[in-house]
Amino acid sequence: MPDHTRRKVALVTGGGGALGSAVVAAMENAGITICRENHSDPESKLEWFDVTDSTAVNAAVQSAIEMHDHVDIVVNLVGGWRPQPSLADTSDEELDYFLNLNLKSAFNVSRAAVPGMVENGWGRIINIGAMPGDKGAAFNGAYGISKAGVLVLTEAMGEELKGTGVTVNALVPSTIDTPANRQGMPDADFSTWVPPTHLASTILFLCTDEAGSITGERIHVLNRA
Repeated sequence: MPDHTRRKVALVTGGGGALGSAVVAAMENAGITICRENHSDPESKLEWFDVTDSTAVNAAVQSAIEMHDHVDIVVNLVGGWRPQPSLADTSDEELDYFLNLNLKSAFNVSRAAVPGMVENGWGRIINIGAMPGDKGAAFNGAYGISKAGVLVLTEAMGEELKGTGVTVNALVPSTIDTPANRQGMPDADFSTWVPPTHLASTILFLCTDEAGSITGERIHVLNRA
């Protein structure tokens, strides 16, 4: 990995989860300074904040900038899935749950970090989409709507930031092999799921100068075993 990554600072939301741990490890190995909202990690030096609360997000990003002088990379990993009914039976509360957790979180953090990145002339924002957001799937309607929003957010922001040195991309994985997903789908074939390390490696590449021409893209990461 090029030495220039050692001068970068990354804000990773959801850094304590299965995917987040893989991403943080890959970045730390590349010499990237990690700033993450993890109330259980005393080394994070950034207090836990609610990514769905724009006021809290703005304050947290400002705190990260004050600690490190700049934030160069944002990786929006906060998100979630749970079994859903048909859309006809989906409540307002269920839809709001997914929109807040998956879409509003990424929007808030990206919006807060962009001005500093543009001022510095360099930045990377990486979001996590999902296959049901790429193409609608039965009994994944609310989740898919929220992830479709993440993909449109990525594309729109990528267009708006062209020429600034800031890129915005989204990974679109098939099912990620995490303990939570295994528990939720115990009868699935885990061998076809995407290992978190594969996603982490892709995210790390997107953080390099060599990936500077890639922006506004949906990057599919699929285990075709």
